[in-house]
Amino acid sequence: MADVTVLWAGKHLSSSEEATARRAAELMRRLGSDTADHLERFLPERVGEWTPDELELGAHVGPWMGFGAEPGPA
Repeated sequence: MADVTVLWAGKHLSSSEEATARRAAELMRRLGSDTADHLERFLPERVGEWTPDELELGAHVGPWMGFGAEPGPA
């Protein structure tokens, strides 16, 4: 079963969502992907970087990001 997390501007992350987002950002960074920068925007210490317009729109129209993981074949 997949573990899916959806993030949006200003969303208050649970501790498990935050941990998942941090792990995903670290993985993206190790892979050299600029997706890490986008993902890190959703972390609590960067919540002040959202513009008022982004916060107003929040989960309705984005910006938002979803990611998930499924176990691969054994």
